[in-house]
Amino acid sequence: MDRYREHVNLKLNELRALCQSYDDKLIVEFINRRERQILVHSYIYEDLNKNLIDDATWDLWAKELVFLFDEYPELAKESVYYKHFIGWTGDTASDLQEAYRLPEIM
Repeated sequence: MDRYREHVNLKLNELRALCQSYDDKLIVEFINRRERQILVHSYIYEDLNKNLIDDATWDLWAKELVFLFDEYPELAKESVYYKHFIGWTGDTASDLQEAYRLPEIM
């Protein structure tokens, strides 16, 4: 487990450095991408009982999205699915059922 935490911390540090070179528009686009990835893959996993990505990838994406919401709260508000992710901790997809069952996600 310690190796995984080290990997996640490394990835979050890389994301922090990358975002420093991004303008606000690119950060919002990245947040939008992570939101959609979380929602689409949550739908596939939860409702279709399949998975296209492994749990570690989903978990990393979730941690990245939570990080982005914490680091850039004003930019996060501009994201497409912001209202569905308010207060989301990234621990589970069950809190996102309403969002991942939207027609454009399914």
